[in-house]
Amino acid sequence: MKIGAAWSQVYLETEVEGVKGEALENVMAYLSIAHQKEDAQLAEGVIRRLHGKAEDEIKTALAVYGYYQPRIEAELQQHPKRWLARYRIDPGPRMRVGEVDLTVTGGGAEDSAFQALQQNFPIKEGEFLNQTHYEQGKSALQRLAAERGYFQANFTQQVLRINLETYSARAILRFDTGPRYQFGPVTFTETVLRPQLLTRYVPFQEGEFYQSSKVVELQTALVDSDYFAVVEVEPRPQQAAELKVPISVYLQAEKRNRYSVGVGFGTNTGPRLNLGWKNRYVNRYGHRFSFALNTSKINQTLDSSYIIPIGDPRTDQVRIASSIGRRSTVTSNSHIALFGARRIVARPGGWQETLFLDYRWEDFDVGGDSGLAKLLIPGISWFRRQADDPVYPQRGNRLSLELQGAAQELLSNNTFLQLTLQGKIIRRLGRRSRLLVRGDAGATWVSDFANLPPSVRYFAGGDQSVRGYAFSSLGATNERGRVIGGKNILVGSVEYEYRFLDKWAAAAFYDAGNAFNNFSSLEVQQGAGVGVRWISPVGPIRVDFAFALSKSGTPFRLHVNLGPDL
Repeated sequence: MKIGAAWSQVYLETEVEGVKGEALENVMAYLSIAHQKEDAQLAEGVIRRLHGKAEDEIKTALAVYGYYQPRIEAELQQHPKRWLARYRIDPGPRMRVGEVDLTVTGGGAEDSAFQALQQNFPIKEGEFLNQTHYEQGKSALQRLAAERGYFQANFTQQVLRINLETYSARAILRFDTGPRYQFGPVTFTETVLRPQLLTRYVPFQEGEFYQSSKVVELQTALVDSDYFAVVEVEPRPQQAAELKVPISVYLQAEKRNRYSVGVGFGTNTGPRLNLGWKNRYVNRYGHRFSFALNTSKINQTLDSSYIIPIGDPRTDQVRIASSIGRRSTVTSNSHIALFGARRIVARPGGWQETLFLDYRWEDFDVGGDSGLAKLLIPGISWFRRQADDPVYPQRGNRLSLELQGAAQELLSNNTFLQLTLQGKIIRRLGRRSRLLVRGDAGATWVSDFANLPPSVRYFAGGDQSVRGYAFSSLGATNERGRVIGGKNILVGSVEYEYRFLDKWAAAAFYDAGNAFNNFSSLEVQQGAGVGVRWISPVGPIRVDFAFALSKSGTPFRLHVNLGPDL
């Protein structure tokens, strides 16, 4: 390695030969002559003094990696306006670790986390000596003690013995964790919410063994609640009584009202405009109210919702919602009024369960036929999303299942039962490629299909369905050949994506499926194409050129979509 610099008409060059990798980096870090050359007053006497220190510095740097018998040839040459400091190194044999004598005492001796750390300690018998691994191991013990509430932990002995006769190292560590502390009481500063609600955010009980991850979980939950502008969660082990650590939480409320304006574009919807208002805390019980105006080519709605946190407020809520508006696609037009309630709770395994009851009033026109639907629809759905990255996952999946229906005997003018399953899987293929597979399946049992509103029927086509066809343009047809949707749906898609730059990817895809009334009349529509993706901070922006393979007409369709893959 060569390092050179010029100041005051003097150029200093440093060469190191014979070592590489981490050992070379450490040598350069220790060599004063390679650092202090930047002194503007660098003079001959200073250069010679730094050169004189170099051999000891090199030996110290090499000892970190187990080289205790190096041979060093040091040379300093003076030329007109130039100095050359050259160091040729023969590092000699590398020392191995002969023994790691690690003992954990105190409450941590029976703690499985410490037992696992002992099994996977960074410095191991028989391996080449690396003193950075020794220091990492000591830090890991101290860090684990702090994370698990051993606030009195300390080393009673810590030594690395070097035996030059046997040319081996022995690490001796005695770590006394002391007793393990427990969670004590949690106190909150006075804020806009009742203490009874705040305590439901706490993911631990008083008397449980302390874990710093639980403290972080509490901090994250309060920040994500959207009630607070400032959240500070501070354990106070110095104030512990009977080994119980009190937790102090300082909160500063967010502004009560939040206003939002959003614009966007999607092939399905065209240009979009969204205006919103949210009351973050209607009262001290944490209730919220929101109102939104959403307008696009296919939807124009006024929506409102009233949200009540229940159970675990991080995941569980009751939502009372209403909506009124118009929905228009290439196959149907509807005026819709909706009022409903939802109970949303978290279930084991990452599932979100939603129980709902909606009353839907829909005046519709589809395929030239019109109707008025009045439906009281109870239902239940389950949803789960898993991903290694929320924005651009290399491995992940999404799955949802919904069951809903109505009965003429219960405030409805039609009877139906509908089951819908949707899923998507993403898998990494090599360093730069991904495979994306998605599918939709659904079935409806209905007494009078002609009076089933379009919002409950199945349609296919669009950038999240069979690309190459307009949004909701595919489905069963009536006697006049006009699309009226279907009782059932089957749609599948396979997409290969290759990232050719850090933020850019190319894709090729094939989609197939349709909405239909029975399998004998199923006409599978196919689409294929290519696309490009730009990986933005909020998810990929997808631009697809899709071709309809089953129907003649538009040579291709341009599909544009923004958002996370899952």
